[in-house]
Amino acid sequence: MELANLFQPILDDDEQVVKVLRPLKSRAWFGNIIALILFSLVILPAGILMIIFHEPVNAGEEDMLGIGVMLLVFWLVISLAIIISVSLWCNKTVYAWTNKRVLIRTGYIGIDYKSLDLNMVGALSVNVNIADKLLHKNTGSIAFGSMASPMTTQNVSKFVFMYVADPYQVYKDVKVYIDQKKNNEK
Repeated sequence: MELANLFQPILDDDEQVVKVLRPLKSRAWFGNIIALILFSLVILPAGILMIIFHEPVNAGEEDMLGIGVMLLVFWLVISLAIIISVSLWCNKTVYAWTNKRVLIRTGYIGIDYKSLDLNMVGALSVNVNIADKLLHKNTGSIAFGSMASPMTTQNVSKFVFMYVADPYQVYKDVKVYIDQKKNNEK
């Protein structure tokens, strides 16, 4: 299936998809695996040490074995949740811009769409963070700001193309298209 067809359910009759992008899966996995490793460095040793060094329980004292096992189960549940959610997100997320709107298609269980009219876009911001640099994949995120979806002081927006390849070029392409669209409407 062509990626542009994924947006057919929400396109207007006279709307045409200009460009479609997918987030780089390797970048999405990288950030979440680093978070999982850091989480594991705290939880796993604590759980294992509690299991190894537990002592018989005296009346009224908590059992270190039980707490250690609960920590390991907690770690397993969180780890599986991260792996499943990243996998679902990567498989369902697609970005596009049309002759009218900027679109995001994503979801975990169902499919969700977000759209922002091109004439409402007031600001664009490119963010290339340390994880993007570490992976050497030329990735980054592009945030779109508008009166309805403003960016905060840290350039955080609810409307973001995350983990896109060559973010500076994508920024230029979107900016040029939006500027041309706005100039043609004047």
